Amino acid sequence: MKKNLRITALLMLLITAASFAQQPKVEWGPKFDYDVKLEEDAKIVLADNYNHYLFSVANRHGMMSQHTINMRKFDQKNKLVNTFKENFPNKDTYTLYNYLGSYELGKDKMIIFIDSYSNKTKKKDIHRIVFDKNTDTFTSTLIVSYTFESLSKSGTAYVVASQNGRYFGVIYSKFSNRKIAEVDEVTVLDANSLEVAWQKTVTFPLELYSGDMTLTNSGKLVIVKRLVDKSSKHSLLVVDVNGETDKDLGEIKISKPVSITIGTQDYLIALNESAKIRALFYNNIMLYDLDAGRIINNDQIDFFKGINDVQDVRFKYVFVDENQIDVFVECKHQTGTKPSQGSFANDPRFNEAVFSYGQGMIVSMNREGKVLSSAKIVGNDKPFSNDLVDNFGILKYKGDYYINTYAFSKRNNIWVEHGVFNQLVAPKYTTQTQKIRFPDYLYKEGSDDDDDEMVDRPTGQYVGNGTYIHQFVNYFPDTRRLLFAQYYADGKVAFVNYIGAL
Repeated sequence: MKKNLRITALLMLLITAASFAQQPKVEWGPKFDYDVKLEEDAKIVLADNYNHYLFSVANRHGMMSQHTINMRKFDQKNKLVNTFKENFPNKDTYTLYNYLGSYELGKDKMIIFIDSYSNKTKKKDIHRIVFDKNTDTFTSTLIVSYTFESLSKSGTAYVVASQNGRYFGVIYSKFSNRKIAEVDEVTVLDANSLEVAWQKTVTFPLELYSGDMTLTNSGKLVIVKRLVDKSSKHSLLVVDVNGETDKDLGEIKISKPVSITIGTQDYLIALNESAKIRALFYNNIMLYDLDAGRIINNDQIDFFKGINDVQDVRFKYVFVDENQIDVFVECKHQTGTKPSQGSFANDPRFNEAVFSYGQGMIVSMNREGKVLSSAKIVGNDKPFSNDLVDNFGILKYKGDYYINTYAFSKRNNIWVEHGVFNQLVAPKYTTQTQKIRFPDYLYKEGSDDDDDEMVDRPTGQYVGNGTYIHQFVNYFPDTRRLLFAQYYADGKVAFVNYIGAL
């Protein structure tokens, strides 16, 4: 009898030890200030085993103007060790600015593109600003400068990057209308040297305009050519150092083409629809051979079922490997309302619509463009009240995808929202397995609201009442450290390590 009791006790001890061993260790960093109303395009950059940076820009015009690049530096324990700021170039009271985008340059540098323009000088200048983490310094360089007639005719600047990070395309689209043909000045930079790889002036015939653009991994700019008529088919213009080439698409219109490489050939992936349909609702996904100028495959797929008023679509991530192509896409649609800022601010009948990106999906295709599987990542709603928190973030590790997002669980007949870190297993990625179930967003430490659904809650210090910033997720295999972050209603953010979860 005593022997059986000892065996039972030993088994219970081993089971308990194994249970604790499976729980990830949680390490919270101190909170720090983050101005969600001012800062934009926040992202974790230049991360390694020792440091990571939180990048953001502030671009506010008017009485309280602020035009700065912000780089917050953190150590491996998520403590803020320094903040580096850089003013936008050409800073004076007459200059206006557009932030055009930012990209990592390898493991040590980041490049930021700024468009500045002034009605006083009648000039538009496009700068590149490079941050080097080895010295924690910024270097600003003028790329191109153009003159314009007036502020209302100052044109628009864009920046696009190739998927492999080898090229950046800087495009200045001059003012145009039905009587003035569109002219685009194109400058392509080599990302390694940051020198100009090639430049071209592209002139469109009257009544034709540039639409979405993408840059191939071989440094070619692909422009969607369109008419004002929403029922008109699209075509492509491919521009490179050797000239311009028109490509036919057939009787379709496309949205947000993404350039990829299969072998040594350039291809496009794009959502598309018959040109006869005026509404912005794309039911097909195609693989297009850019060199041959033909559609390889175009499968019908129900992307955004249940959403009737799609405003826009975007590819959030595209991954290409030796077997298939995985595409993560989401759409912009109405997710709620907010009080009007006009004359009827206190009348709920005149609330303004709120549009956000949501309902993420993954679509997997083979290298011939045939859709193999599709699955919804998150639901239709976006329950977040600021622009900092995205619906989901993605980590790829050992062939599987890990989705940092949110879910709802029912407790005491009430649906409670919480964060989750789910695994999508190759190759179909259609079933999500929960790896981490984060505490409830409304959970308060010490409250008596635990039940059987909460057994997956990780142990460790918990900084409560925050919302996980879903797009913030990094993994460091050497230390088995997952990096997440939370945003709080008091305007604070804190980073947190989950060690041993993967």
